[in-house]
Amino acid sequence: MHINLLAQQPQLLDAVTQMLHREWSDFPNWRDAAVIQQRLQARNHAEAKTLTLVATTSDGELMATASIIHYELDDIAEREFWLGEVITAAEHRGKGLASALVTRLITEARLRGIAALWLYTPDQQALYRRFGWQDVEQRVMADEEVTVMVLKIV
Repeated sequence: MHINLLAQQPQLLDAVTQMLHREWSDFPNWRDAAVIQQRLQARNHAEAKTLTLVATTSDGELMATASIIHYELDDIAEREFWLGEVITAAEHRGKGLASALVTRLITEARLRGIAALWLYTPDQQALYRRFGWQDVEQRVMADEEVTVMVLKIV
């Protein structure tokens, strides 16, 4: 397995777009593949603090992806940078890819001077708690109860 910035492997942009669209197209932010692709392009611009990581096989096949997103939820200004769009292709689940991506994203956030990362999850609280994330609140997102969590980095 190799983990790289999507910006270093732009040939995977379409594959990442399709992976996100397939998994979450029932939710408003992922209904339109063209909009997903535009967000990925903006997120991975050279001057951005945000980024997308991709995990690939030695043959270059996309296995998993995860991002640092600017204001995924924008209702509280202090919650600026978010871990999100963490997804592993079905055939590669159970191999620790999400953990590897989260570890690398924390490192990338630290290198970019990001003081805290936020996330929300309906069912992966235990995974994130192992990395030090703390529960902040419960709320409903797209008719689904989720836990908002924070990890202080600096």
